[in-house]
Amino acid sequence: MQRQKTSVSQEDYLKAIWEMLEQDQTPISARLAEELGVTPPAVNAALKRMARDSYVRFARGGGIGLTKKGRQVAQRLALRHQLAEMLLTDVIGLSWARAHDEAERLEHAISPEIETLLLKRFGSRSACPHGVPLQGGMAKLRQQGAVLLADLRAGESAEIVCVYEKDGKFLEFLDGLKLRPATRVEVKRREYDETMTLRSAGKTIHLGKPATSRIWVKRLAA
Repeated sequence: MQRQKTSVSQEDYLKAIWEMLEQDQTPISARLAEELGVTPPAVNAALKRMARDSYVRFARGGGIGLTKKGRQVAQRLALRHQLAEMLLTDVIGLSWARAHDEAERLEHAISPEIETLLLKRFGSRSACPHGVPLQGGMAKLRQQGAVLLADLRAGESAEIVCVYEKDGKFLEFLDGLKLRPATRVEVKRREYDETMTLRSAGKTIHLGKPATSRIWVKRLAA
Protein backbone atom coordinates (compact mmCIF):
# COMPACT_ATOMS: atom_id res chain seq x y z
CA MET A 1 0.00 0.00 0.00
CA GLN A 2 1.31 3.46 -0.89
CA ARG A 3 2.13 5.56 2.13
CA GLN A 4 -0.24 8.49 2.63
CA LYS A 5 1.56 11.81 2.25
CA THR A 6 0.65 14.73 4.48
CA SER A 7 0.34 18.25 3.12
CA VAL A 8 2.24 21.25 4.48
CA SER A 9 -1.01 22.51 6.01
CA GLN A 10 -1.68 19.19 7.75
CA GLU A 11 1.88 19.11 9.08
CA ASP A 12 1.46 22.62 10.53
CA TYR A 13 -1.74 21.56 12.29
CA LEU A 14 -0.23 18.37 13.68
CA LYS A 15 2.91 20.11 14.97
CA ALA A 16 0.85 22.90 16.55
CA ILE A 17 -1.31 20.34 18.37
CA TRP A 18 1.79 18.39 19.48
CA GLU A 19 3.47 21.56 20.79
CA MET A 20 0.38 22.50 22.81
CA LEU A 21 0.30 19.04 24.35
CA GLU A 22 4.02 19.37 25.11
CA GLN A 23 3.29 22.58 27.00
CA ASP A 24 0.44 20.96 28.98
CA GLN A 25 -2.17 22.98 27.08
CA THR A 26 -5.42 21.48 25.84
CA PRO A 27 -5.57 21.89 22.04
CA ILE A 28 -8.91 23.36 21.01
CA SER A 29 -10.07 24.89 17.74
CA ALA A 30 -9.86 28.48 18.99
CA ARG A 31 -6.23 28.08 20.09
CA LEU A 32 -5.29 26.47 16.80
CA ALA A 33 -6.96 29.28 14.85
CA GLU A 34 -4.94 31.85 16.81
CA GLU A 35 -1.68 29.91 16.55
CA LEU A 36 -1.94 29.25 12.81
CA GLY A 37 -3.54 32.55 11.83
CA VAL A 38 -6.62 31.01 10.20
CA THR A 39 -10.36 31.28 10.77
CA PRO A 40 -12.23 28.93 13.14
CA PRO A 41 -14.32 27.48 10.27
CA ALA A 42 -11.10 26.67 8.39
CA VAL A 43 -9.74 24.92 11.50
CA ASN A 44 -12.89 22.86 11.93
CA ALA A 45 -12.87 21.78 8.29
CA ALA A 46 -9.18 20.82 8.45
CA LEU A 47 -9.63 18.86 11.67
CA LYS A 48 -12.56 16.90 10.22
CA ARG A 49 -10.39 15.89 7.26
CA MET A 50 -7.51 14.88 9.53
CA ALA A 51 -9.83 12.89 11.79
CA ARG A 52 -11.16 11.09 8.71
CA ASP A 53 -7.55 10.31 7.74
CA SER A 54 -6.80 9.06 11.30
CA TYR A 55 -4.33 11.80 12.27
CA VAL A 56 -6.37 13.37 15.08
CA ARG A 57 -9.21 12.41 17.39
CA PHE A 58 -11.74 14.49 19.27
CA ALA A 59 -12.11 14.34 23.05
CA ARG A 60 -14.92 15.43 25.35
CA GLY A 61 -15.18 19.16 25.88
CA GLY A 62 -13.81 20.02 22.46
CA GLY A 63 -10.26 18.89 23.09
CA ILE A 64 -8.16 17.55 20.23
CA GLY A 65 -5.73 14.64 20.52
CA LEU A 66 -3.23 13.01 18.19
CA THR A 67 -3.42 9.44 17.02
CA LYS A 68 -0.22 7.40 16.88
CA LYS A 69 0.07 8.23 13.18
CA GLY A 70 -0.50 11.94 13.81
CA ARG A 71 2.03 12.04 16.63
CA GLN A 72 4.67 10.40 14.46
CA VAL A 73 4.23 13.03 11.76
CA ALA A 74 4.36 15.87 14.31
CA GLN A 75 7.47 14.56 16.05
CA ARG A 76 9.27 14.01 12.75
CA LEU A 77 8.49 17.57 11.67
CA ALA A 78 9.62 18.94 15.04
CA LEU A 79 12.93 17.09 14.68
CA ARG A 80 13.44 18.45 11.17
CA HIS A 81 12.70 21.93 12.46
CA GLN A 82 15.45 21.58 15.06
CA LEU A 83 17.90 20.20 12.50
CA ALA A 84 17.10 23.14 10.23
CA GLU A 85 17.83 25.54 13.11
CA MET A 86 21.22 23.90 13.66
CA LEU A 87 22.04 24.10 9.97
CA LEU A 88 21.08 27.77 9.89
CA THR A 89 23.01 28.81 12.99
CA ASP A 90 26.04 26.48 12.95
CA VAL A 91 26.75 26.29 9.23
CA ILE A 92 25.22 29.35 7.59
CA GLY A 93 25.72 31.67 10.54
CA LEU A 94 22.16 32.98 10.84
CA SER A 95 21.43 34.74 14.11
CA TRP A 96 20.02 32.73 16.99
CA ALA A 97 17.00 35.02 17.17
CA ARG A 98 15.98 34.49 13.53
CA ALA A 99 16.60 30.74 13.26
CA HIS A 100 13.14 29.64 14.41
CA ASP A 101 11.19 31.64 11.82
CA GLU A 102 13.43 30.50 8.96
CA ALA A 103 13.32 26.87 10.12
CA GLU A 104 9.50 27.01 10.03
CA ARG A 105 9.78 27.30 6.26
CA LEU A 106 12.62 24.81 5.77
CA GLU A 107 11.23 21.99 7.93
CA HIS A 108 8.71 20.92 5.26
CA ALA A 109 11.35 20.59 2.55
CA ILE A 110 13.78 18.29 4.39
CA SER A 111 13.74 14.81 2.87
CA PRO A 112 14.46 11.58 4.79
CA GLU A 113 17.92 11.48 3.15
CA ILE A 114 18.77 15.03 4.24
CA GLU A 115 17.37 14.32 7.71
CA THR A 116 19.73 11.35 8.04
CA LEU A 117 22.72 13.44 6.94
CA LEU A 118 21.83 16.26 9.31
CA LEU A 119 21.46 13.82 12.19
CA LYS A 120 24.88 12.46 11.35
CA ARG A 121 26.30 15.99 11.26
CA PHE A 122 24.66 17.18 14.49
CA GLY A 123 24.17 13.86 16.26
CA SER A 124 26.43 14.81 19.14
CA ARG A 125 24.19 17.76 20.01
CA SER A 126 21.45 16.99 22.50
CA ALA A 127 19.33 20.09 21.90
CA CYS A 128 18.49 22.76 19.35
CA PRO A 129 20.06 26.26 19.63
CA HIS A 130 17.23 27.32 21.93
CA GLY A 131 17.69 24.36 24.27
CA VAL A 132 14.77 22.11 23.30
CA PRO A 133 15.94 18.45 23.49
CA LEU A 134 16.40 16.96 20.02
CA GLN A 135 14.14 13.99 20.62
CA GLY A 136 11.64 14.21 23.42
CA GLY A 137 10.86 17.91 23.40
CA MET A 138 9.61 19.76 26.46
CA ALA A 139 8.45 16.56 28.14
CA LYS A 140 12.06 15.34 28.19
CA LEU A 141 13.20 18.72 29.49
CA ARG A 142 10.86 18.44 32.47
CA GLN A 143 11.98 14.86 33.07
CA GLN A 144 15.54 16.19 33.29
CA GLY A 145 14.51 18.47 36.16
CA ALA A 146 14.03 21.76 34.34
CA VAL A 147 11.69 24.35 35.88
CA LEU A 148 10.60 27.81 34.88
CA LEU A 149 12.77 30.70 36.02
CA ALA A 150 9.55 32.20 37.41
CA ASP A 151 9.40 29.34 39.94
CA LEU A 152 12.74 30.11 41.59
CA ARG A 153 12.96 31.80 44.98
CA ALA A 154 15.23 34.66 46.02
CA GLY A 155 18.71 33.34 46.76
CA GLU A 156 18.52 30.42 44.32
CA SER A 157 20.95 30.00 41.44
CA ALA A 158 20.32 28.19 38.19
CA GLU A 159 21.58 27.57 34.68
CA ILE A 160 19.40 28.47 31.71
CA VAL A 161 18.69 25.35 29.65
CA CYS A 162 15.92 26.43 27.27
CA VAL A 163 14.04 29.52 26.12
CA TYR A 164 10.74 30.09 24.31
CA GLU A 165 11.72 30.21 20.65
CA LYS A 166 8.60 31.29 18.77
CA ASP A 167 8.97 35.01 19.43
CA GLY A 168 11.89 36.53 17.53
CA LYS A 169 11.66 39.82 19.41
CA PHE A 170 11.85 37.97 22.72
CA LEU A 171 14.96 36.12 21.53
CA GLU A 172 16.57 39.41 20.46
CA PHE A 173 15.71 40.83 23.89
CA LEU A 174 17.39 37.90 25.65
CA ASP A 175 20.36 38.06 23.29
CA GLY A 176 20.91 41.69 24.23
CA LEU A 177 21.00 40.67 27.90
CA LYS A 178 23.26 37.69 27.10
CA LEU A 179 20.68 35.30 28.55
CA ARG A 180 21.01 32.13 26.50
CA PRO A 181 21.23 28.41 27.29
CA ALA A 182 24.25 27.59 29.52
CA THR A 183 24.15 31.05 31.14
CA ARG A 184 24.10 31.06 34.95
CA VAL A 185 21.81 33.36 36.89
CA GLU A 186 21.17 34.11 40.55
CA VAL A 187 17.83 35.39 41.81
CA LYS A 188 18.51 38.36 44.08
CA ARG A 189 14.93 39.54 44.68
CA ARG A 190 11.33 38.72 43.85
CA GLU A 191 8.87 41.60 43.92
CA TYR A 192 5.16 41.49 44.73
CA ASP A 193 4.30 41.82 41.02
CA GLU A 194 6.62 38.81 40.35
CA THR A 195 9.33 40.94 38.74
CA MET A 196 12.72 39.33 39.38
CA THR A 197 16.08 40.93 39.98
CA LEU A 198 18.82 38.66 38.65
CA ARG A 199 22.58 38.67 38.72
CA SER A 200 24.37 37.20 35.72
CA ALA A 201 27.99 37.59 34.57
CA GLY A 202 28.49 40.51 36.94
CA LYS A 203 25.40 42.39 35.72
CA THR A 204 22.07 43.12 37.40
CA ILE A 205 19.03 42.32 35.26
CA HIS A 206 15.34 42.94 35.89
CA LEU A 207 12.79 40.61 34.28
CA GLY A 208 9.01 40.55 34.47
CA LYS A 209 6.73 37.50 34.57
CA PRO A 210 6.18 37.50 30.76
CA ALA A 211 9.91 36.79 30.38
CA THR A 212 10.61 34.56 33.40
CA SER A 213 7.68 32.29 32.46
CA ARG A 214 9.34 31.56 29.10
CA ILE A 215 12.82 30.66 30.35
CA TRP A 216 13.57 27.12 31.57
CA VAL A 217 16.38 26.54 34.05
CA LYS A 218 18.02 23.86 36.17
CA ARG A 219 18.64 24.69 39.80
CA LEU A 220 22.27 24.70 40.94
CA ALA A 221 23.35 23.33 44.29
CA ALA A 222 23.86 25.98 46.95
